Amino acid sequence: MKKYLISLFIPYLLFHLSGCYSTQRITTSIPEGHPEMYVKTKDKEYFFEEGDYHISYDTIYGKGEMRVLYNPFKPFKGTISINDVEDIEIISSYNDSDISELLVTTEDKEYIFKSEASSYSVSKDTIYGMGKYRLRYSDSEFEGPVDVNEAEYIEINAYNPGATIALVSILALSVVVIVAMISSFKMDIGGAFSGIGNVHP
Repeated sequence: MKKYLISLFIPYLLFHLSGCYSTQRITTSIPEGHPEMYVKTKDKEYFFEEGDYHISYDTIYGKGEMRVLYNPFKPFKGTISINDVEDIEIISSYNDSDISELLVTTEDKEYIFKSEASSYSVSKDTIYGMGKYRLRYSDSEFEGPVDVNEAEYIEINAYNPGATIALVSILALSVVVIVAMISSFKMDIGGAFSGIGNVHP
């Protein structure tokens, strides 16, 4: 029975030790070709599918997905066009219900102003204000350049046919071994029971 359990465990272990893709962490140079790429900077992550980017000198130009890792509010002083505004909402403070703030949402940013006359004003089709803002979405589609010098690391997932062939061969061999062991186990049990019938007092 122990052999049977070990034979089931070996393919499972090999499956995790090898696979169809190999991962490389690139710190100084980027290999040729266009496999899947993951780029991490101080505050963002970028995901590029195979063939959706190209590299020129120290810049990656591509189209993929971007995730903002650190999205703090930053000071804001300026104007917002009313035409860009999607929503305006008054929000109350969690600690004090008497203190409220004005939340102004555009397509890609959200602005917060204290609900005081000195914090913002509206004139014609423009909001003039002093408060804070941040990017609205933490995950979004991305198209543009990424400076390689800002990357903390770059990960390449390249297709590895050698590992795939080895994995399939090992799994097939493991299945054959398991079937042979099960057949042998059944024969041993059958022989043991047939021997019991032949015992005479």
